[in-house]
Amino acid sequence: MEESIITQDRTKLWMWRRPAPQAVAEAILVHGFGEHSGRYGALTSHLSARGCSVTGYDQRGHGKSDGARGHVERFKDYEDDLGLMIRRVVSNEAPLPLFLVAHSMGGLIALRYLLRNDPAIRGAVISAPLVGVAARVPPHKLLIGKISAALMPRLTLNNEIDPAVLSRDPNVGAAYAADPLVHHVVSARWFAEATRAMEDLTRRASEIKKPLLILHGSDDKLASYDATARLFPLIGSKDKELRTYSGFYHELFNEPEKEELFSTVTNWISGHLAA
Repeated sequence: MEESIITQDRTKLWMWRRPAPQAVAEAILVHGFGEHSGRYGALTSHLSARGCSVTGYDQRGHGKSDGARGHVERFKDYEDDLGLMIRRVVSNEAPLPLFLVAHSMGGLIALRYLLRNDPAIRGAVISAPLVGVAARVPPHKLLIGKISAALMPRLTLNNEIDPAVLSRDPNVGAAYAADPLVHHVVSARWFAEATRAMEDLTRRASEIKKPLLILHGSDDKLASYDATARLFPLIGSKDKELRTYSGFYHELFNEPEKEELFSTVTNWISGHLAA
């Protein structure tokens, strides 16, 4: 099932839904920067086969959705878009427990959305959240970025994501590089807004109260594992867990051991259905 949904600022977002037979839960997938929701087919199949209906959507400026590639005016727009998807799922279906399953930038969006303490959300599974950049950004580049965000907010540069560091499976990187729905640019405004969102999340992490499972690979060269480890103790949830995968790269759901990760997600969701 595919359709478009129009946001408050008239941006058209492409979304899809895969109902599970005899569903016992709902999941909304929130993808990462530069990619799109279509890259989560295997995870969707796993969730659906185990009684979890799945809704996915392409973030504004990504995949099949409208918007300038790699650009956002306010990071809050991403969060509001997620809220719109949540309301769509809740309004269209029987009230089943609803979970977020998010990756990378999607993880940052989901964590920031959890600050709202939306009663519609039962909990969240976050893979490799972008709460810090793994590679050190030189101070002069940070300064240039801030100036450009103010004077030339839509100025775009190559995002410098090396497909080889996404997964230890080389086929994943090759498919990513050849995918026409993947984009490879980032705007000055996006960088400034994402940086601000990360800093604000760190200050307000104690406000997050929902059950939370965070998964992160120790050899992630894109989203900083150390930043995740620093953030985790600050999160206010009583029910929270950080699982570290030694030697794993950024895209845990595309690693050779992905089936193990899929089972971790569904087992955690199953364990929280009666909460």
